[in-house]
Amino acid sequence: MTLFTPLRAALFATSLLTPGLVFAEGERPETVMLGEYEIGTRDNADFGADLTANGEVLLSSGLIFLDGTVEVAGQTVVTGLAGPGGNACDGTPFVVSLKDGKPVADGPVDSCRWFEMTLQPDALIFHTDAFPGTPAEIWTWTPVSGLTEASPEEFTPKAGQGWEDFGSLAGAHPVDALGFAPVYQEMRAGMNPGDWDGLTAILSGLGSGDLVEKGYRGSACTKFVCEQEWAVLWIDQASQKAFAMWKAEADEMPKTWPADPGGWPDWVGEDAAASATGAN
Repeated sequence: MTLFTPLRAALFATSLLTPGLVFAEGERPETVMLGEYEIGTRDNADFGADLTANGEVLLSSGLIFLDGTVEVAGQTVVTGLAGPGGNACDGTPFVVSLKDGKPVADGPVDSCRWFEMTLQPDALIFHTDAFPGTPAEIWTWTPVSGLTEASPEEFTPKAGQGWEDFGSLAGAHPVDALGFAPVYQEMRAGMNPGDWDGLTAILSGLGSGDLVEKGYRGSACTKFVCEQEWAVLWIDQASQKAFAMWKAEADEMPKTWPADPGGWPDWVGEDAAASATGAN
């Protein structure tokens, strides 16, 4: 199976995708002043990192990066990312503010996903993308409430998207191709909930996809168990139909949708046969 490490994970050490607050590699500040306090990071004895204020530890994690300062409700705060390091999880946001004149760190957000930040006049909004089967996570920071989790937002396909937009799937990750409006509507309505949840969970993993001669092909797998848990998505442009095959780690044989592959287009059936024997 051809694998692709999503760009979001690679960007952990280089940038927080925030309008007006994006840092290229090497441009993240090592220290930031918050009032009379110097906010910085340092290595610790546990082979991780500490976030400090004038040398006093505010939080510890595997890796910590500062972004800089922003103004929220008339108050200056410092934002950054903290996480375990490696490629198991993305770093998640934290906020340092002054409460009663003392620096306090809220976060990092309890999640394993990549967050973007939107600055509003009275709040910071941290949110992930929504994908088929995976709602967007939303957290809000305000000077009064600190960092709080908001209700997740379910995925919805783009309004008005149709087969005339098929070219937009060039280079698309398979979970994004699954979110192509005509495909999403067909498969979401036709699959039973258990199969839908199983397929979307795997297609959201490490993967890649692209347009091919007769449509679209994408594959993905679950990190650390890629040989045992994988999925393939095909979209046939001529019939305007989608087809999928996936295998959970506990499954002896792959599942297919539609369940009977006898009516699949030849190119899909041939590729599926090769994929089922390990060439996916």
